[in-house]
Amino acid sequence: MPRVRLPDGCYGLDLPGGVRYNAKPGGVVEVADRHAEMINSSYYKAAGIMTASEPHHIGTKTGRWCTTCSPARLWNAWNHTCPKCGEPTKETAQ
Repeated sequence: MPRVRLPDGCYGLDLPGGVRYNAKPGGVVEVADRHAEMINSSYYKAAGIMTASEPHHIGTKTGRWCTTCSPARLWNAWNHTCPKCGEPTKETAQ
């Protein structure tokens, strides 16, 4: 679901049809897709006050282990050396 980060001091959104999304001031609310379209075509998006967008995640299917660190640590697939201790990392088994 698209998320909207509310501006400071804003406790929620009142949308047409009697729909209300509540949150703490400056918090995040998840809105329906049709409401995200309404927000993104409004003055608030154009003014940079708020936008509705899907959360983005960066990740990889595999990682690389540093067995030198105690306890062993799993790093990203592109870390061929451990960012913590500097030793080479090993590929995970798929």
